Amino acid sequence: MYPTHPVLDAIADFSDELRRLETESSELRRLSPGVVKKFREIGVMRIIQPARHGGYEADPRVFNEAMYAISRASGSAGWVTGVVGVHSWHIGLFPDKAQKEVFGADPDTWISSSYGPAGTAKQVPGGHVLTGRWSFSSGSDYCDWVFVGGLVTDGAGGPPEYRHFLLPRSDYEIVDVWHASGLVGTGSNDIVVTEQFVPEHRSLNVSDTLERNVPGKEVNTGALFNLPWFGVLLNSVVVPLIGIASSALDEALRVHRDKFAANPRMMPGDLTLTRFAEASGEIDLARDMLLRNLGDLYQTALRGEDPTPAQRMRGKRDHMIAVGMAVAAADKAYQSGGPRSIKTTSLIQQLWRDVHAGEHHAMNLPDGTYPVYGRYLVEGDALLPSIPGAY
Repeated sequence: MYPTHPVLDAIADFSDELRRLETESSELRRLSPGVVKKFREIGVMRIIQPARHGGYEADPRVFNEAMYAISRASGSAGWVTGVVGVHSWHIGLFPDKAQKEVFGADPDTWISSSYGPAGTAKQVPGGHVLTGRWSFSSGSDYCDWVFVGGLVTDGAGGPPEYRHFLLPRSDYEIVDVWHASGLVGTGSNDIVVTEQFVPEHRSLNVSDTLERNVPGKEVNTGALFNLPWFGVLLNSVVVPLIGIASSALDEALRVHRDKFAANPRMMPGDLTLTRFAEASGEIDLARDMLLRNLGDLYQTALRGEDPTPAQRMRGKRDHMIAVGMAVAAADKAYQSGGPRSIKTTSLIQQLWRDVHAGEHHAMNLPDGTYPVYGRYLVEGDALLPSIPGAY
């Protein structure tokens, strides 16, 4: 069921060193240079990058498994893998001119992001002039480009147009503000842009992106680039949480296995054993559910078919279910790890904080998703045209 790929083999070989480097990443508040160097050698961020520009253009499930495996060794590295690696796919939706600008000199160029519409832009001949400040741009210290979101007003009182803008490192400032309780080593700093011109080929209307009406498909004709936006993007902020929760469970089990090995009468009580069983099931179910949904979308794209509303809606529902499962599993691991789990030196509490930090990502909040899916169950496909961007 699980995909194979040379990058996954290389990640497995690097996992012990990656685990050790997590401490350095936390101390630096950004990824250890050793992690970045190895990731570039392996090509971690090129898994779903267009083959035309040096990427693997792999089955997207390989990217899910890479995030999962890396997050089991390093929560910070796994999170950055998700939210930077997915941008190598996103750039494939942009005009070819933009793709060449990003990857022309170096196919392993990294792109960070902060997609929320925190910027304002005005249309000018040949593009837009953009201003704004965006938070939580993970991995930005090691990236040469950034995606940011902005609203374009027409000046006549009409509704604003939401666009994603792509800017090179020379056009924005990174402000070091990252002091957080979890995912400490991700370097999720602020991005500041002041009255910067962004040419037309370096921005996309978000509505067009959601509808897969994007110019990149003219040159990137493979099935990977016909997948729906949320079908790919949502995985990048939930699969790392599943990997981190899995590591937390392993650490809690290690504590009790060590006790049991020293004294066979130290078998945990039924409540702890039940928590272990439930957490194990939640991790496996979340991981497998997301792989199934992504594989289903990919097979649909390989057949040259459009994703169905049911596939899209189910994917957003199951994303939220997977977030809940990862958080629940991490909580049970923390509850079962014994009193030493509260120490600042405890790996379990670090992993617990990482999962809860990732839970706060805007796309991991259930407020808007579950009610929409509930209405979809009642109204069916007739609901969707009334909710822009619902799927």
